[in-house]
Amino acid sequence: MGHAYDITTVTTTERARQLVQHQTVAAAYVPSLSPGDRSAGTASTTFAQPPQPNGPVLYVASAAGAAGVNMAAAPFENAAVQQHQFLQVRDLVPLSPHDTSDTTTLYASIGLTLAGYLPIAILATAFGPALGALHGSAPAIWATGWLTVMAVGMGTLLLSRFCGRLTALPAAGIFMFLAMPASGAALPIDAMPALVRALHDVLPLTSTSSSLRQIMYFDGNGIARYWLTLALWALAGLALTATYDTSRPATPPAAKNPPTAGPLSRPRHPPATDNNPPRPATREGKP
Repeated sequence: MGHAYDITTVTTTERARQLVQHQTVAAAYVPSLSPGDRSAGTASTTFAQPPQPNGPVLYVASAAGAAGVNMAAAPFENAAVQQHQFLQVRDLVPLSPHDTSDTTTLYASIGLTLAGYLPIAILATAFGPALGALHGSAPAIWATGWLTVMAVGMGTLLLSRFCGRLTALPAAGIFMFLAMPASGAALPIDAMPALVRALHDVLPLTSTSSSLRQIMYFDGNGIARYWLTLALWALAGLALTATYDTSRPATPPAAKNPPTAGPLSRPRHPPATDNNPPRPATREGKP
């Protein structure tokens, strides 16, 4: 299978199913089965099912990432064809009927990320649990949304100190266009270049999409590390921004310009006082 796949063996089909359900492996291939092994999970809707299943079985968890499942299943499908067998695919953790294309977590993550610097976009995600697009613990979904907004918002705030009015460009480049392939939400992360794989556990979009996936399909197991990543982004962005602001030299207040004196003028006659009564008006040249 080349270097794209890591293959390991286990002694029981029960152990193989546990590894798939816990997202330790992408798929488990069982060439020899006991009678109960064919009823585990549900029939995959992505792969064709044999009319009379009597060949090997492949266990998958499409909720862990449909794109990754397709990639993991490809060599086993080819092996079954070469052996003139029909591969039966059983889905141990299937996707929601409302998310058969496995895009809900991706688009919800994008909405939450945009909310970091485009606050109106959060409305679409805030009502996700009520509309059924996102399911699971509503408080956990909203907590993920709040952490995402704070993480991206504080990161964008830090960028604004260096980029000024152009902040939206690097913010979108980092938190969206670079983070989308690195998140593994749309394409398998193992198929990405090394640089993109290195960013997988760093950028907030990965933690957001992974958090939503764990809430929706895996009872929130392992969500703490994703929330920690988002919290660290928020705290680091806030701390670095505050450090930058306090380290800058204070700008002296602008000096007020003294009023500019107009052209000097002198009264033709001195002002009248008690000791200097007013002089009668005279014609020029005469007293």
